[in-house]
Amino acid sequence: MGGKTSTASRSKYNAKTYERLVLNLRIDSPQSKKAIEAAAEQAGGSATAYVVEAVRRRMEQEQMLSASDTPGVVKNLVRDTDPVE
Repeated sequence: MGGKTSTASRSKYNAKTYERLVLNLRIDSPQSKKAIEAAAEQAGGSATAYVVEAVRRRMEQEQMLSASDTPGVVKNLVRDTDPVE
């Protein structure tokens, strides 16, 4: 049988369109699968969309750092005359 909705057609489409990323989560962790799914549902989306959005925000935040900035180092505030970083 087959056709456009066949498993083979869907598999072929998915293989050329998507990449998979496996995420292993501890059951007893605050970031467990159930916790993420509950947070995603509360936000009105899927667990996948929730995780992808979190990653996008983190990547966007990290791209704001200049090449000379070192993560974890607190820089002086504007108008701060203290030379200690």
